[in-house]
Amino acid sequence: MKKKLLLFFVLQFFFSIISFSQPIPVLQPYLSGFTRPVKVTHAYDSRLFIAEIGGKIKVVKNGIVDHNNPFLNISSKMNDLDWAGIFSIVFDPNYQTNGYFYVMYVVKSKFEINISRFTRVGGSNSDLADASSETLILTIPYTDILGGHRGGDMAFGKDNFLYISTGDNGPGSRGVMGDPELNSQNPNLLFGKIIRLDVNSASPADNILQKIWAKGLRNPWRISFDRENGDFWYGDNGQDGWEEVNYLEATDITTPRNFGWDYMEGNAVYRNCNCTISTSFIAPKFAYPGFTNNGGNSASVMGGYIYRGTKYASLKGSYIFGDYQTFKIGMITPAGFSGFLTNVSYPSLVSFGEDNQGELYAISFYDGTIAQITGPTTPLPVKLENFTAKGNGCSIDLQWSTSLESNFSHFEVERSADGKSFDKIKSIPASGTDHLYRFTDKNSLATNTLYRLKMLDNDESYEFSRIVSAKTDCSKNDISVFPNPAIDHVTIKGVEQGNKIDLYNSSGALILSQKSKSEVETQISLKNYLSGIYTIIVKDQNDVILEKMKLVKE
Repeated sequence: MKKKLLLFFVLQFFFSIISFSQPIPVLQPYLSGFTRPVKVTHAYDSRLFIAEIGGKIKVVKNGIVDHNNPFLNISSKMNDLDWAGIFSIVFDPNYQTNGYFYVMYVVKSKFEINISRFTRVGGSNSDLADASSETLILTIPYTDILGGHRGGDMAFGKDNFLYISTGDNGPGSRGVMGDPELNSQNPNLLFGKIIRLDVNSASPADNILQKIWAKGLRNPWRISFDRENGDFWYGDNGQDGWEEVNYLEATDITTPRNFGWDYMEGNAVYRNCNCTISTSFIAPKFAYPGFTNNGGNSASVMGGYIYRGTKYASLKGSYIFGDYQTFKIGMITPAGFSGFLTNVSYPSLVSFGEDNQGELYAISFYDGTIAQITGPTTPLPVKLENFTAKGNGCSIDLQWSTSLESNFSHFEVERSADGKSFDKIKSIPASGTDHLYRFTDKNSLATNTLYRLKMLDNDESYEFSRIVSAKTDCSKNDISVFPNPAIDHVTIKGVEQGNKIDLYNSSGALILSQKSKSEVETQISLKNYLSGIYTIIVKDQNDVILEKMKLVKE
């Protein structure tokens, strides 16, 4: 018993340490004025498309939305404009050429869900779809009179197949037995499944039971594929006790694609399967206490996306999801953290979205607003107290000191001749504590040399220091090229033996690399090169750039 208690406190301490090291996303207001939005996506360009459950899809261009002229309006097909209309939309991977997109919606006066294809009007940049172009792809024949679990999402995988999530058709009421008809594990029903369709085939829904890709789902609200590696993620609403986030690696072709419900809820046994659990089902990536196990304080997990944007390096590779009951936002990070973040939530959070660049958004159902998910605003775990540069003979001495340095990665010393284009010349590891750093640049430029520090954290976020400058007291041979413009050959003057001379064409491709064999000058033949503009870069033996020069060949 003592050993178990000790292990518990060690684990609690470990996870408390992890929680303090996580990047904290920030939600910034972006758009408003929507009526019960449920989905944000893109059409492989700079626009966003936002679906409202009541039957309208609206376009966002340059941060501006036209609420009066929707991209698509199929409100007349909706039976319940508040709760049972459009559940999901997705654009065909070839949308820019074929104009196809897909809508999942509840059929008017029925409990069924249609997956239909629509077409835009006009060219690839058209902001209008043809509501009369509907082609029915598949109907999910839900029957529960209370609406039941209808899953409700679509996504294209990296294989260009359309993946569709379905609910188990169970009532979902509190305190009753889940999936009473045992639909999720029944291979002869479409309920509680992931269906994989080739929408480019003549009849995508033919032999539909053979196109069940995964089973054992309860009510999967929001599925996604990692745009980098194709891994599959989704959030599955629990019955009463447990909520779960599930994951399947794209390269995993051996694990049975059975996510466990209704034999399992989270990691807990829900119904006896008379089987070996560890080999029969895919265990959740993350599970947390649901309604009855958490005093009614959490319920209905919402799946999200892996962050693959470029603006916020600290979020890269993290899966962002949410909880409908609490509106809290959680993360599963590459560093091993899984859980909800303190004081990070969004009112009436109902879904997440992704744009063409991999940046993410959060959706408020009742407020009708969209927020951008941005990077943490916390400063780097280091404070730069000072930074100086001073000439010393033929070298320049750089010196800087830090305070508040903790769990920080490294510095990169960058050098420039004009203050606009900087080159990295040295990487220096962080000391881990307040420290005085020194570095001597023995290959400073002949003119006034400018320096800055790039300060990088362990999560790849960074800041730049102010720019400092210095001159040497040493009369150096200037590196120069002559003649310029040139016809057959050029001479590089001022080089040292062993210097590396690289020649790049106007497209940035390296076309020649050689080392100087002279202490004074080196010649380069241009006879085999076309007329145009070239770049010559001279480096020392440590690949530190000494000079960049433009060359014109006539």
